[in-house]
Amino acid sequence: MRILMIADPFVPVPPVTYGGSERDVDIQCRGLLERGYSVHLLAGPGSKNYGGRLTVHHAPNSALASRAVRKIWFQFLSLRHAAKADVIVNHGRLDYLEAVYRTKKPVIHWFHTPLTGREVSYVLSRRRSGDTFVALSRSHCAEDSHARRFKVVFNPVELSTIPYYAQPLQPSYLLFLGRAISSKGVHLAIEVAKRTGKKLVIGGILPNEPGAAAFFEQVIKPQLGPNCEWVGPYDNEKRARLLAGASALLFPIQAPEAFGLVMVEAMAAGVPVIAWRRASTPEVVEEGKTGFLCDSVDEMEVAVGQIGLIDRAECRRSMERRFSVASHLDRLELLLKEAHLKS
Repeated sequence: MRILMIADPFVPVPPVTYGGSERDVDIQCRGLLERGYSVHLLAGPGSKNYGGRLTVHHAPNSALASRAVRKIWFQFLSLRHAAKADVIVNHGRLDYLEAVYRTKKPVIHWFHTPLTGREVSYVLSRRRSGDTFVALSRSHCAEDSHARRFKVVFNPVELSTIPYYAQPLQPSYLLFLGRAISSKGVHLAIEVAKRTGKKLVIGGILPNEPGAAAFFEQVIKPQLGPNCEWVGPYDNEKRARLLAGASALLFPIQAPEAFGLVMVEAMAAGVPVIAWRRASTPEVVEEGKTGFLCDSVDEMEVAVGQIGLIDRAECRRSMERRFSVASHLDRLELLLKEAHLKS
């Protein structure tokens, strides 16, 4: 079966540092290749070839003319490659697939960001074929008017890239990994660490989005010091070093996160997760077994004092059972076969 995998052009596949959806695309491409599929990739500069055709497309700049040109060019690229594909797996923008919608090629739409409620309606208004819609968790699509149409496929964790730590290296610290923005709750993680007297290490990127730079300069930067360390972006190797000394990962998410892969990565290393009870966290964290779910900073403060109750080995075992690459690929393969049968 010939698969066309589509990713947005802003981050290469695989990503060097930040890039959750691109990391998922990389896992899927490698896994499908190993299982005998012909994999062709349409992605951004710096992306890897997975045995089939690699076609690079470029992100537009902010100018309207640039966006129009890139969109028109992508119509040509996507249509040319779709003609030779059995199934298309789209991890990118829906409005760039206008040309593909005019074909009968089956498309699996894989959503990585919060849903607005308009995505499925947008696709259905352009084609009546049985496209497949994938959400990353039950909470991801729960409020969508087309919730019944979604398949839920959790993001996988590559256990081979994450060493297990039976105990944190000393001196240990609390860890926050993610974009340094208010919706990720990094300011709440800082407050929890201050209340408990624990050191906090913050790893992640400062995204180029409205308000992010001001939030970092005004809220985060003044808090930095010996007990609150900013280490910036991380790759797999640096992530492993950060997890090695972590007694717990703080995940005080304040937005409707689609999944939260960083939680799974932490628990795969044996690191318990103390998460805000919101969005996907109840589906990922097993209360009292792999971490704690909280509804306030006060509860997170208490949970930090209960870290010792969590069996770090169970954290690892839970990830092996529930979020392995093999189970993710099994689910993807089933969706591909179902989509191909509909075509």
